[in-house]
Amino acid sequence: MTRFSLPLGSVVLSSLTFALSVAAARPASAQEYLPTATAQLASGIESGGKGVARARTRMRVGVDLRVDEMPEDLLSFAVLLDMEPRAAIGADLRYGRMIGPLTITAGPAAYFVPGTLLGACASATYRIPRTGRFSLGIGPEATTYFIGSDLPDGKVMWQVLMQAGLRVDL
Repeated sequence: MTRFSLPLGSVVLSSLTFALSVAAARPASAQEYLPTATAQLASGIESGGKGVARARTRMRVGVDLRVDEMPEDLLSFAVLLDMEPRAAIGADLRYGRMIGPLTITAGPAAYFVPGTLLGACASATYRIPRTGRFSLGIGPEATTYFIGSDLPDGKVMWQVLMQAGLRVDL
């Protein structure tokens, strides 16, 4: 029968290395979420096949969520509130990328009340810092709606809006 033995120095060195590595290890920390509240007003032009007209005035109120490991990427959810010429309620979900003071977002947008609209939107917002947590934003947004009961004569509707608002890091 073969016997296998380790030198005592090797066992002590291995044990010491293991003990030091356990003692020096830092506890793992979870990702930290970086939420931001946003509110924007927007208006512009739109068309649904019968010429170009002034678009609805819209308020967008939402939350942007980022992770500290990738602070340039964000996921945004917002409620859309059309105020005039008629009231409507909707929502959008956007993926965004912050490039310096510019935030570029895109994703689906929908209205649910009084009629339905489903489409896609994209925007670019230039952020103007005011304090450490507060900034103003301004920029264009383009939206196209291609499904829904609120489409004029079943045609694709598009909007080009100028939006302005504020964001507060929570």
